[in-house]
Amino acid sequence: MKTGTFLALALLIVGTLAGCGTPAPQARFSATHATGYAPLEVQFTDSSTGNIDAWQWDFDNNGIMDSTEQNPQYIYDAVGNYTVSLMVIGPDGNSTETKAEFVRVAPCPRFADFIAKPTVGVGTTTVQFTDLSTGNVTSWAWDFDSDGIVDSTEQNPAYTYTRNGVYSVTLMITTAICDDAITKWDYITISGCHT
Repeated sequence: MKTGTFLALALLIVGTLAGCGTPAPQARFSATHATGYAPLEVQFTDSSTGNIDAWQWDFDNNGIMDSTEQNPQYIYDAVGNYTVSLMVIGPDGNSTETKAEFVRVAPCPRFADFIAKPTVGVGTTTVQFTDLSTGNVTSWAWDFDSDGIVDSTEQNPAYTYTRNGVYSVTLMITTAICDDAITKWDYITISGCHT
């Protein structure tokens, strides 16, 4: 009888001591602004439990570690649905949480638009551009000759073409919701003699 009592007491003590160690990590995370328009900045928050020494984030399910911060931010530039994984590593093991299609990045609604007059000119021609964009537009950036350089930040600028050619025109806008751009290809045609 005494042997049985002693054995039960010994098992109780061993079981209690085993439960006093550091807990194994359990990966958990959440995010703020996980749905929106590109470019989408997402703030990730680690809510993992246990004894943790390191964090490894994969924000786009490509098998490449994107961050080792505990609570990182990440900007998604491309439209799509993204699976996100967090692995937490501790002295008592590691744990991974994966959330399929957790971040959803939608294309910006079409806001940018404009017209120009005239679109055909002979010789040196000044063209008046009129912004027709919708939404709460806070900035404009115009490229009148498709060279990648911003030529004007006015809402309704005029631009003088001094060389013959066919020009594509791009308007980039910023709204409260997202950035948008429109390019009208081969939109302005200039020919003839220039004085």
